[in-house]
Amino acid sequence: MRTALFAIIASILPLLADGQAEVVVSSFAFSDGVHPTLSFQFEGTDVRYVESWWKDELKRVSREVSNKKEVVGAAALLPQISTDTVRVLMKAEQRKGAPYLTAHVAFLTREGWVGPSSEARAFDAAKAYVMQQSTLLRRQLAQQELTTAEKGLARLNTEMNGLRREKERAEAGIVKNKQRGTEAIQEQERLGNEQEEMAAKVEAQRKENAAASTAEGEKALADLLKQQARLQEKRRKAGDDELQAKKKSEELAWTIKKNVEDQARKREEIARQEQLVKQLREKLDGIR
Repeated sequence: MRTALFAIIASILPLLADGQAEVVVSSFAFSDGVHPTLSFQFEGTDVRYVESWWKDELKRVSREVSNKKEVVGAAALLPQISTDTVRVLMKAEQRKGAPYLTAHVAFLTREGWVGPSSEARAFDAAKAYVMQQSTLLRRQLAQQELTTAEKGLARLNTEMNGLRREKERAEAGIVKNKQRGTEAIQEQERLGNEQEEMAAKVEAQRKENAAASTAEGEKALADLLKQQARLQEKRRKAGDDELQAKKKSEELAWTIKKNVEDQARKREEIARQEQLVKQLREKLDGIR
């Protein structure tokens, strides 16, 4: 269901993008009545953002700007439209469920509301002004999209580098633990030889004590038994080290296997994000 919905949206977005390239003559019911407007469609934004942008733009040319029910630029200086001051009304409209919104702009000059029946020079100038402002806004929105996508790409590349470093650490860990395991095996062999020698010494001391028991002989036997116990403990610890090194190597091998899978998925994400960045850059470059 979601796949079908995305396919429908993807199919209509190019149409919307084409529609956004032109200023359209229409009308809108402002708070003081219905007036002819010059309208432009936007996608990827909302009513508040568009109205705020127009408010800031009208502040540059108007004596006063308000936005109670709609954005109103009072006594605006737009000499290309009229030699006198102009009143500009602007309202963004987004119908429920629509993927785009429409920005309606109306101009009131001394001769009345600017529309198709107005003087050609004033009408064309008003249309050009709306187109100019809408293009600036479209470029700003497209730049924001591109910047967000580029940040996303940078984040994905950072994550990929992190995965590569994690794999390198795991590989180094395997080498280290294999070496540790080898050393533990060698240590067990060495301690095993020492244990055999120590067992022979203990047996000899016991025979000696059995033949002629003395305090010195008993003390020597006790010392040998202590050394024998220490050797046993050292060999046991070396065996534990071998098992731990083997277990750690197996864990790291699993980590590397999962890391390789994660890197493959991350490469796919990066490829998709790179394509998105490319498309958004072309979109920005195409807005003139």
